[in-house]
Amino acid sequence: MSKTASFWLVAGLTAVIAAPAAAQDADREKARALIAQVMGGQTPVGQPAGAAAAQTQEGPTVELTSEQAVARALDKNLTLASQRITPETWDLAIAATLANYKPNLTSAFSNQSAVQLNTNLFAGGNRVTQDTQNWSAGLAQNVWKGGGNYTVNFTNQRAASDATNSTVNPSYQSGLRAQYVQPLLKNFKIDPNRALVQSNRISQDISEIALKSTTASTVAQVRNAYWELVYARQAVDAALASLDLASKLVADNRSRVEIGTMAPIDVVQAQADEATRRQTLVNAQATLRNDELALKRLIVSGTDDELWRATIVPTDLPTAAPQAVDLEAAVQVALQNRTDIATTRKNLESTDVQLRTLVNQTLPQLDFIGTYTLNGRGGTGLLRDPSNPLIIADTIPGGYIDALHGIGTIDAPTWNALLQFALPIGISAPKANVARQRLLRRQTEADLKAAELTVATDVTTAALAIRNSLEAMQAATAARELSQKRLEAAQSKFEVGMSNNFEVLQAQRDLADARNRELRETLNYQRALVDFERSQISPR
Repeated sequence: MSKTASFWLVAGLTAVIAAPAAAQDADREKARALIAQVMGGQTPVGQPAGAAAAQTQEGPTVELTSEQAVARALDKNLTLASQRITPETWDLAIAATLANYKPNLTSAFSNQSAVQLNTNLFAGGNRVTQDTQNWSAGLAQNVWKGGGNYTVNFTNQRAASDATNSTVNPSYQSGLRAQYVQPLLKNFKIDPNRALVQSNRISQDISEIALKSTTASTVAQVRNAYWELVYARQAVDAALASLDLASKLVADNRSRVEIGTMAPIDVVQAQADEATRRQTLVNAQATLRNDELALKRLIVSGTDDELWRATIVPTDLPTAAPQAVDLEAAVQVALQNRTDIATTRKNLESTDVQLRTLVNQTLPQLDFIGTYTLNGRGGTGLLRDPSNPLIIADTIPGGYIDALHGIGTIDAPTWNALLQFALPIGISAPKANVARQRLLRRQTEADLKAAELTVATDVTTAALAIRNSLEAMQAATAARELSQKRLEAAQSKFEVGMSNNFEVLQAQRDLADARNRELRETLNYQRALVDFERSQISPR
């Protein structure tokens, strides 16, 4: 092998090895950038804080209401953006099927020259040349109503011959032919093409219903994620307050130890409780970051969205006021608007279309075919000598206009009416298909009734959840208020020496737990309101 060949071989191998490595490096950098965006300025696992700070910067702070979050989701949510395309695809499918009912224009032109070697005295000569030009135009269209079709053809011909027996040379022929075919039994009310159009339209409606369902579910997810974020921020505030109480108790105990009124072990107990509260705060902050990320995923259009790098501050506060619930009206609304019921009804319509199509296939074929034709002729007439046909005595001028004039004056009309009947022998298979489709229709009707029962159950369950969560929230609020009073009493007794350190610590723990329960029950009440609204539009 020459040195030049060796050089190019080594260079090629290096390029082959380096290409995947370069692609891996690019993917690794992209992954790092996405992780940095997701972390929002936090240090990724396994990476020093300095490196993370060098790669990411703290984004801006954006205040957001619940309705603003929903509006952003409706505008930017990627799942909704993807599902909005599905109905548009059905538009194209319907247009493709309807193209069968568009007019179809046709045209043709031909030029032919034929030489005939004759053995007949009356053929016009031993060697006859015939030159023929044909040109035509046509229009054909399937008709939606009635399932018929029509064709209109306009034909023309010019023929020139050197035959000695020709009387018109060159000659012109023009014709106008119209035909209409109308089925009277089979394919009259419905045929496969019309059935496909109707089925596609129903499928498009179902995709619209699915989009409505996804929209309602997304709105519910956004509202729940928003309230989860509100709860997470309040949980961080509660953890901070609890930590402040624990830190204050540690400081107070140290002061008492210094003046000799308390044993050092009480400081250790307070410090242990302070460490526990600090861990609770860390966990609450981690939950806050995760909940913020969950909300962002629903309301941004991608990692390049400005809100993706921002810190979201929810401004709405959860309501604690009882909400009036009209269960009967809600069930009626749900029976009209629930997407699963609407989908089942559309499936029932699709089943009816298929049933009509199958019944149509069991009918005999009976078609009416009507045809009407007009003909015209023109050209140069040749008057030959009777005693010697080879001699042309005179000519009569004429041309293509004469042929067209013959069509216009209806000199040579032809019409034809035909009834065409066909009955296949042995149609047990189509009848069996009809019977099966009727069973499927009964099954779909049963599914519709089951869906209605499910809707009523879902709405009622959601209404009961509102009442139960409201009662639980009110009980949690009362428990938190009592825990607050108990802590105040324990601290007062502790300050005058009538209580010990353990009772204060226990009261602080109880207050922290009561605050968390109150926050959680308040969130559950908000989620119950959201689920009640969603249950009237779409299933879970």
